Formats: sequence, structure tokens, C-alpha cells
Amino acid sequence: MVYIMKLYQYGCSVSLGEEATICYGQLLAEQYDFEFVQFSESSASNPYIALKFCETYTRITSEDFIIFGWSHPNRQSWYNNMAGKWEHMNYVQGKKHGSALVNSCKDYLVNQYEKDGYIERLHSWYPRHIVEMTCKVNNLRYMHVDCVPGMVSKLGATGGNENAKSKYIADHLHPNDNGHRYIFELLKDEINLFL
Repeated sequence: MVYIMKLYQYGCSVSLGEEATICYGQLLAEQYDFEFVQFSESSASNPYIALKFCETYTRITSEDFIIFGWSHPNRQSWYNNMAGKWEHMNYVQGKKHGSALVNSCKDYLVNQYEKDGYIERLHSWYPRHIVEMTCKVNNLRYMHVDCVPGMVSKLGATGGNENAKSKYIADHLHPNDNGHRYIFELLKDEINLFL
């Protein structure tokens, strides 16, 4: 029996392909004949991305490949017992109105953020460290993609490059199909080093 290699993608709405019909991970999987496995979720926080990976990494073999599409470090995730599911709050855009924890989450972030960016530094460093160490111990191939604010800034979403923004960015600041194709082109050379 021939093993079909898989490309696992973890991330937020940018990696998910929200506002597009295809995402950069799927394009990479098609390019290299991998089966595509999508674990990204809209507004997911970096700690949640690492947690989701830790819950699922035993399915991944050393022949597979993993892409971690990191989100904005101010995002928060929590398990809502009443709803029976994980919720994610995009602090930057203030989504998820009506959830019982939004106000306390905003208060927590605002107060922590004022202390020299503590949450941003923490949510940038430790999730990456967790996934890197888990991948190294288990001989798993992976790469990091700085999606928010990194890739969306390169695509023009943060201003300063209106030509790129109109070409690559959809209405709600996610990459459109052309934006995902551009990210795919940017990542192709890097992924070739692993494969």
C-alpha cells in the first residue's frame, strides 16, 4: 500500500481561506501531490493553534508536512462550556459580540497590553516553542508563516500599497484568491528546502 503524504495546516482565517475559494496551504498541497488536511479556524489565537496541533500531532508522520500560520498575538481563545465549543476573539476587530466572556477578555487584554506588550510577546513565543519542540522530538517537518500581521501586510491590507491591496485583499482584509496564490508563490522556495 502506498502512503499518500499529507499537508497539515493550522492557523486562523488567513490560513483557512476565509473570503477566498482556495487557500495557500491547499495550493501547496496540490503542487506537491499531498492530501490537504485543514485545521485552521477563524480568529484562532496562537495558543489555540498550538493546542490544536498538540491534540492532533499523533496522526502526523515524518513523511507529512505541517504549516503553522500564526495569528495576531492579541487574539484569545477559550472553551465555552455553555455552548460546548471553542470560541475565539479577534481583539483587533472586536468580533464575537454577545459571548459571555468578551468584556472580561477585552479588559484582560487591554490591561496586559499596557504592560510592555506582555501578552503579545508571550503569545508569539510560547506557542511556536511548543510546536517546534513537539515537531523536533517526533521528527516532523514543518514551517512557520507569519500570517497576521505579516502576510496581510505584505499583501497591502495595512495601507501604503493600494495597488497590492486592491489586487490581493478581499472586503474584510483577508487574502482573496489572488492573495493566496501570491502567498503560495512566496512559500514555494522555502517549502522546497524541506521536501
